[in-house]
Amino acid sequence: MEVLHEFFGIAIKNARMDCGLTQEALAERAGISCRYLIAIENEGKIPKLPAVYRLIHSMHISADRIFYPEQPSEGSERAQLAHMLESCSDRDIHILLGAVKAMLQEQ
Repeated sequence: MEVLHEFFGIAIKNARMDCGLTQEALAERAGISCRYLIAIENEGKIPKLPAVYRLIHSMHISADRIFYPEQPSEGSERAQLAHMLESCSDRDIHILLGAVKAMLQEQ
């Protein structure tokens, strides 16, 4: 069981670093203390489900990234963008749609 705790912490840490977030930034986004995040990443602490959800949601990643880290992440930037879009308001989507259309017209 101890090995699973280590893998979970490593998966969280790798995802955080890939997202370009500091421990402080992720902890703030997820509504947990930085000390708690350090315990998760480095000391094998397993958080309760609501904290796991907030961590994953805060990084805008798929839960598969944490629970199946051995699987290659195909198009991870696309997947991250798709998760981010789910958090956008209708106004944000309208603005992004216009920007993407403009980018595609320039190609």
